[in-house]
Amino acid sequence: MSEARPPPPELERLPTAWLLRVGAVALALLAAASVAAWALWLLWRPESERPLPMPPSTLQVGMLDQAPFSLDRRADALKARQRERLDGYGWVDVDAGVIHQPIDAAMRQLISEGEGGAR
Repeated sequence: MSEARPPPPELERLPTAWLLRVGAVALALLAAASVAAWALWLLWRPESERPLPMPPSTLQVGMLDQAPFSLDRRADALKARQRERLDGYGWVDVDAGVIHQPIDAAMRQLISEGEGGAR
């Protein structure tokens, strides 16, 4: 049997700088190929798969232009008007002499009338 010979001194230790350069170039080529493939996919996909450009102020739903919910403040204004009416005093029917008052005040009034009538 032949005895195994040791490798020549120049191959005994691989130059790490050379390996790092080759690895960096390979990694850069892989990244460039990935970016190119992604760009080609974006450009050449069918028209039906492309996202539609939307203006920031409206969103088209069917044939209607609808403002995004984050921009629509009508519900907040309605809720504020309703809260103001619930917490305030005002006329329901002036001719009939019917007013509206806060529910807390109405409950206190009913309780005080009930206590006064029970005595």
